[in-house]
Amino acid sequence: MAKNIDPDLATRLRSESEATREDAYPAGARPSRPNRSKVYSVRLSAAEQALVEQVAQAKHLPPSTLVRSWILDRLKDERIA
Repeated sequence: MAKNIDPDLATRLRSESEATREDAYPAGARPSRPNRSKVYSVRLSAAEQALVEQVAQAKHLPPSTLVRSWILDRLKDERIA
């Protein structure tokens, strides 16, 4: 990978970025993270963590996505009428 970027390319990228940034959102819009407001910490043994990572890799998913899907599936089953 080059340590220095072509100055002409840098100028074009900067101008495109600045033009896009101004028009990207309507006036008054505020960026936010969609529907993810609480983080839970879960302790697992090294063996449990390795197993989660193994299953996630087999499914081509990040471990956090796999665990989140498991939690949401279980919550559907536990839903109280």
